[in-house]
Amino acid sequence: MGEPMRDEIERFVASLRIPAARKAVVLAELLDHANSAAEAARRRGAGDAAPSDAAIEAAVREAMGDLEAMRASYESVEAGFGVSRRAAFGRGIAAAAIVAVALDQGASALHALGGVAMATAHAWTAGIGGAVFALVIAAVFAPPRLIELLRAELRAPRVHGRVVSGVPIGPAVTYLYTVLAAPVVVWMGMIVVRAIGGNTHVDAPLSAFAISAAVYGLLAVEGMRARRERVAG
Repeated sequence: MGEPMRDEIERFVASLRIPAARKAVVLAELLDHANSAAEAARRRGAGDAAPSDAAIEAAVREAMGDLEAMRASYESVEAGFGVSRRAAFGRGIAAAAIVAVALDQGASALHALGGVAMATAHAWTAGIGGAVFALVIAAVFAPPRLIELLRAELRAPRVHGRVVSGVPIGPAVTYLYTVLAAPVVVWMGMIVVRAIGGNTHVDAPLSAFAISAAVYGLLAVEGMRARRERVAG
């Protein structure tokens, strides 16, 4: 991809009315798409004479399409990515607290308020009912466009540390790990408080693992998708 096309993409992204933090992600996505188109054009001409720079530039422009035609779409969709990591963390804490307390106290509440037999109430909160409730709460409190936001974060340029490298921690990953880990922290606090009071019985219902399974499954699927896109690009 030539410098004129790169400059045009950079000017287009800079002019978009979207959150500033999202411009770097959008720029990386568009440049990746353009570089992939340029590489595909080079491979197509590998068996014949090497394609000229003009031919490669034309192929890239054809693959990118009309950038201005995409402006309205970007500006409407990307506005949903304006959530900060702090806001995502707050959402995760709120959802986690509700899930932790509900799964811990749900059976007693159903028994006392709903007249449900304790065994039946416990079976509901410890089984499918509690799992569905936990997933619904996690979904309701999730930042807008969580899946699209996560995909964008996983496709962002990797950050190289002293020991390992990885993608930056954005709002989507912040929310997912908070809603996954915070209920466990709450339950640990409950266990300690009850142990001090003399109650050493610990009950970890299977429904408690519903969010963990969903979050790890989502991260695995989207992580593999992002890796395939990086390899293909």
